[in-house]
Amino acid sequence: MKRIFLIGICLVLLSGCIEQQEDKDGSAEMRSDKVFVTISSPGDGQILKGDKEVLFEASAEGGKGPYTYRWSSNLNGELSTKASFRQDPSDLAKGRHMIIAAAKDANGLSGRGSVQINVM
Repeated sequence: MKRIFLIGICLVLLSGCIEQQEDKDGSAEMRSDKVFVTISSPGDGQILKGDKEVLFEASAEGGKGPYTYRWSSNLNGELSTKASFRQDPSDLAKGRHMIIAAAKDANGLSGRGSVQINVM
């Protein structure tokens, strides 16, 4: 009984984050009041070395598209303003990087994802 009650509370709380909106053409779509960013590459904990380019790729969900992106590193600063790009590891500072991909939607809502990589 407690599980059913807790599941019900969770559903009520989550329903406040998602709303159904009708577009100008009358079609309805679900939109979230948050933007979630997922970094698919590089992987968390990945070791980068050499001069072979590495793919940096992120995607955003929630909010309302289109999204703008900003990639940064705690050691190198801004890296790119694209959803995906290629980077030569030899152009990055050696050491442990916290890579952050931030995205902002058309209404100004933002979110971010991060991974930690090591550059040798």
